[in-house]
Order: sequence, then structure tokens, then C-alpha cells
Amino acid sequence: MFLTQRKLITQRLIPLLPYILCLIFFVAYSTLSIVRHEHYQSFGYDLGINDQVVWQYSRFHAPITSIDHIVYNSKLNVHIELIYALIAPFYWIWSNPLMLLLLQAAVVCFSGLAIYLLAKRYKLHPWLQLALLLSYLLFYGVQNALWFGVHSATFEAAFIAWFIYFLISHRNKWAIVFFLLAITGKENVAGMTFLISLVYFLITKRKAGISFAAASLLYLFFVFGIYFPYFVKGGYSFANPHGLFSQLDPRLLFNTGEKMQVYLYTLLSYGFLPLLNPFYLIPAFGNLASYFILGNSVTTAQGLFLQYRIELAPLMSWATIATIARYKRLNTKPIALYIIVSALLVQYLLHLPLSYLTKQWFWDDPPAIKTLNITIQDYLPKDASVVSQDNITPHISQRDNIYMFYPEIKNFPKDSPCGQIQCNWFSWYGNPEFLLVDTSSEWDARHLLSDRPLFLAGLQNLEKTKVITKYKQLGTTILYRVNKNPAEYK
Repeated sequence: MFLTQRKLITQRLIPLLPYILCLIFFVAYSTLSIVRHEHYQSFGYDLGINDQVVWQYSRFHAPITSIDHIVYNSKLNVHIELIYALIAPFYWIWSNPLMLLLLQAAVVCFSGLAIYLLAKRYKLHPWLQLALLLSYLLFYGVQNALWFGVHSATFEAAFIAWFIYFLISHRNKWAIVFFLLAITGKENVAGMTFLISLVYFLITKRKAGISFAAASLLYLFFVFGIYFPYFVKGGYSFANPHGLFSQLDPRLLFNTGEKMQVYLYTLLSYGFLPLLNPFYLIPAFGNLASYFILGNSVTTAQGLFLQYRIELAPLMSWATIATIARYKRLNTKPIALYIIVSALLVQYLLHLPLSYLTKQWFWDDPPAIKTLNITIQDYLPKDASVVSQDNITPHISQRDNIYMFYPEIKNFPKDSPCGQIQCNWFSWYGNPEFLLVDTSSEWDARHLLSDRPLFLAGLQNLEKTKVITKYKQLGTTILYRVNKNPAEYK
């Protein structure tokens, strides 16, 4: 009797495991991103910018941002990221950057179900279905993207996972829905959908593959052949200096150690299994080529970290699933364990963000948090125009006039505030009413966009020249009145 009841409970629990795993990872990633933000470790680039854009959409305003380096520029002049318009209604419930962080974690974590269902569709062993779900959720690109702010790439990677699943399942209506969500999530995604559809067609000879491939090419032509060249001043911001196709050199795929690390850890995450079926790696290599060749000048997009590698998660998962399905001897419990061990090995070697949940430093509150929160809530007017440092900006980004300030060196032929010809200084746009900073030793160049001693020297010089006047100070948090733009000081 007892054994029968235990068996019934097990039988009922097993189908729920994928959902439980997705929920556990959602809680973990939400905790990571929320604690990071609440500790003032998130940045104006990109959380502050995207929060301001979604806030604008939620008020039925154009997606104009004042935080980016080109102020009062439409986000659509930089990226075609219509996902932010689609999720803007969530701000009617709670208008807060934490809503963005929660939405992002939910969309990505529960897209793991697409990978699980895809493995099931290929008739993989139940253990492998769960192992591939885990490897997807543990993938280094997923962890780094969910840790580092909010980005359209995380949403469109989740949509790609569902697109692949519905395409393989011959459920074309849902495939169309996620195809449209994916390609309008970011301007370069149609390149991935083209390669996915092409591989699918060459394997299955189904017309749907040709249809999606053709639609992808048409969208790419519209975006890069019409929209950016003719409707955006200056064209596409992330093209190579002499044009998008000016450096079609395949050696750029492998010309740095940073790029080689991407290949190593991407393949290691899936136990190198996709190398046994390289045809399915075409979409993944195509994705990397879009960054390593077409976007070679964008050096921040070349490595393991930030948000860029999350797009590999659904592509590598599909390649691994198809490989195991092809080689029946791989469709076993030991291979499931091998995949999990591979994913955990990458976790260990790269010390990825999920491990931060076990670290005391992650949970410790920086001393400046209390004074920053009080200053923002009690002393900074809600509608005031303000200029601030990078890690404060996303906490005050829901206003029309908020700016970032940037360190620079200014020449003083006479009346030098620092006693030398060249002094540390700052620049910003327009004439904000307030400057909000925090001088705590907790912050470094990531938060201040400058080494701390140079940052402090620049503030001191602005005070000496009466460009700014101290209005309120609580601990290391200082709210200044801005008397003039630093560029106006002669």
C-alpha cells in the first residue's frame, strides 16, 4: 500500500519537474538582479536607458531617451527593439525598473520549457530532457545576461527557443507568433531565424522552412537596406566603420583569444556533443559571425560576458538535442549526467553569477544605500531635471530630463581651480537643476565612469568654480544645485 502511494506521488511529481525547475531558476535569477539593483550595482547603461524607454511607451510617448550618450534620441534610431513597447503595459501595474527585471527573468526561465518540450519531441530519454533544460538555464550566456541589467537580447533569445520548438513541432501559427516576436525584438535576429529556417528546410524539405527563411531575408533587407540607411541619420550605429559588409574576413572569427574562449566555453557547456553533428551548428556560427565579423568594431560584444552570448543558448540546445537524436547510443542516462557535469564545470571555471547567491559580499548592504534612498525620496523633486552617476541613474530614470555625466580634462590657462593648467572636470548635456552623486569608497570606475580619486577631484573643481553648489549632504550622498553647464565655464 505504502509503495503504491509512493509510486503514485512520484508519477504525479515527475511531469511537474520542468515547471518546478523553471520556477526555482526564476526565483534565483530574480533575486540576483533585484539585490544587485537595490545595492546600486546596476547601471544607466542599459537598465536606466531601457527603463526610461518603457516608461515613455507606457505613457504613449515616443521612446526618447536622455540618458544615452546621444541625448533625446529615439531608441528606434539605435536598435529596433519593439519588445519594449509590447511589455510597456506592465508599467500600468507597477512602474518600476524591478518590473523589467522580473519580466526578463520570467520570460527567459520559462522559455526553458521550450527546450524541454523540444527534447521530448525528439524522443530523448526523460533524464536528458531535464538535463538539457538545466544546461539551458545554467548556460553562461543566460547567467551573464540576467545578471547584467535588462536587454532586448534576453527576450529575443527566449522567443527563438519557442520559435524553434513550434517550427519543429509543425505548429506554424505559433511559430509565426514567436518568429515575429523574435525578429522585432532586435534588428539582427532575423539573421538567426534565416539560418534556423534554412537548416530546418534542408533537413525536412518542408515549405515552412523556405517561408520563414524568405521572410527573414525580407526583414533584413528592410532593416539594413532601407530603414537604417534612409531613415536614421548616420545609419546603423554598430556597423563596421566603412560599412556593414566592409570586413568580410573569415579570419575575424578566430583572431583573438577572447573569441576562442567563447568557442571553448560554449561547446564545453554542452559537452562538445554538437561537434558530432556540425550541420546544426550553422545558426550558432552565424550568430557569432554577426558579432565577430559584421560587428567586429564593437569590442564589448566579443567576449564571454555581458548579454550577447545568451542568443547561443537556444541554438546550442537545439544542436545538442538533434545530435543525441541522431546517435541513438547517446540517448542514455550517463549522457544526461555528462551534460549536467559539463554545465557545472563551466559554472565552476567561470565563477558565474548564480554562485554569488552563496557569497556574503553579495548580501551585504553598502553603507551608502540608506542615504541614497533617503535623498532620492525626500530631497530630490520627482519631476526635477537631474544629472547623475552611472549606478544612481537607473533609480531615478523615470523622468523626461535625466542625464549622465562624463569625466574629462579641462585646460585652465588662468584661475585654475586645481593649481595646474589641466584639471579634472565633467561634461553633461543641457541645464539640469540638480547633480546627484555618492562618493562612497564602495564605488569604482564601473559606477563612476572614472577612477574614484579623479572623480572626487573633478567634483571639487566644479565646487570651487561655483558650477555646482552643495544643496544637501547625507553621509557620502551629495545633492548639488547646478548653476551652469560645465561647458559654459570660461
